[in-house]
Amino acid sequence: MSPRNLTTGSIASRILELAWPTAIAMTLHLAFHIVDMVFVGRLGPDAIAAVAMTGTVIFLLFGISAGLGVGTTSLIARSLGAGQPDVAETAARQGFLLALVTGLGCAGGSLVIQRILFPALGAGRSLLPVILRYSTWIFTGVPFIFIVTVASGILRGQGDMKTPMFVMVFSVLTNAVLDPLLIFGLGPFPELGVTGAALATVIARILGAAALVWYLVRGNPAVGLSVRPLAFTAKVVEDILAVGLPSSLRHVTMSVSAMFLFRILSPFGGAAMAAYGLTARLNSMAIMPCLAIGTAVITLVGQNVGAGKADRAARTTWAGVVWAMILMETVGITFFLTPRLWARIFTDDAQVIAHVVSYLRIVPLTYMFIGVSIVTGAAFLGAGKAVPALVITGLRLVILAVPGAVILSLFLGVNGVWLAIAGSTVAAALVSAAWFRLGTWKPAPDLQVAAAP
Repeated sequence: MSPRNLTTGSIASRILELAWPTAIAMTLHLAFHIVDMVFVGRLGPDAIAAVAMTGTVIFLLFGISAGLGVGTTSLIARSLGAGQPDVAETAARQGFLLALVTGLGCAGGSLVIQRILFPALGAGRSLLPVILRYSTWIFTGVPFIFIVTVASGILRGQGDMKTPMFVMVFSVLTNAVLDPLLIFGLGPFPELGVTGAALATVIARILGAAALVWYLVRGNPAVGLSVRPLAFTAKVVEDILAVGLPSSLRHVTMSVSAMFLFRILSPFGGAAMAAYGLTARLNSMAIMPCLAIGTAVITLVGQNVGAGKADRAARTTWAGVVWAMILMETVGITFFLTPRLWARIFTDDAQVIAHVVSYLRIVPLTYMFIGVSIVTGAAFLGAGKAVPALVITGLRLVILAVPGAVILSLFLGVNGVWLAIAGSTVAAALVSAAWFRLGTWKPAPDLQVAAAP
């Protein structure tokens, strides 16, 4: 199959055709975790805590795998745009090898430190055995998270957004079927409780990884994986990590900053902390379409930059920004006008509802600026320039949001934290847009994407 040429045609149509499958895939990924929580919730608070605490670690590992996936996507897109399919093939092999090595390393490290890590995070003697029954299997399956993420990145780099979507549908359905069978022991299956939830998740990920690898090897994609022995190629690995490492650090920064914001809210009680956790879920749902546009922009900008069409890459980015702003602020206005409706989806606690309402009356008004940051950040990644996106994330969270929350909470209480989040969002978006407009992401006219081995 020949690679798709994404450097011509209507920009709006290109964004739409690449974004909608990714939006569905991301929504299904969120559904994957929701299904788990629905079934695990019936096992009691210890089981819920086990899934939640393990999830904090898995979120970090997802961030590392996402960085490798984005780095692979960016290099493949730029290589195809530059008319270098051999480099794209090498990038796919190198990204896959990095996924294997890093995934195995993260799995082994997590299994080794889990008995120290979870008590440090607050797990007591009675809770720790429940967590370990869940986390041991989840951590064992970590390499398959990396394989799925990078294999999907290989396909997205060549403009194939539908195959990862279909595989995610398959994985979610597999998990949804296996969860009740293995958790509650329906029919001939043993009743495994929280261990069954972990096994259902891992099996679904293994099958999804197997499907993607099979397609890359045997399914005749434009850029696939050959059966030749894998070996690292320094230049290509460097190009992948030049985007992947800063992208991974962005995820780590977001995770750690969230922990700090929880700590800042802790003096105001469990209701304030619960409200922040619930609004984080609402934010996750709200930004799904915007993230899908960002993923499309990575591929489109990558191909256009590789093809020497920097002006078209810029027009694609600004078109994506406009769409993201419209979508995000539509959701933001909905949240602003009906805050109690959204709060009551998750809780009936009056204090928690009050805090959620105050959040939804402040932060969603700045949602359009989230769209600006996500899409311009994606454009930097597509162009192979990941450092600006990392710096802007650091500006938003480390320089502005966390210190601002500390200071404003002294005078305005919980609302001060919400205002700090909103203000940092606006400031980061303006800086990101201005930085992108400077054009420092544009490569020199004679710059090669990478050297084929």
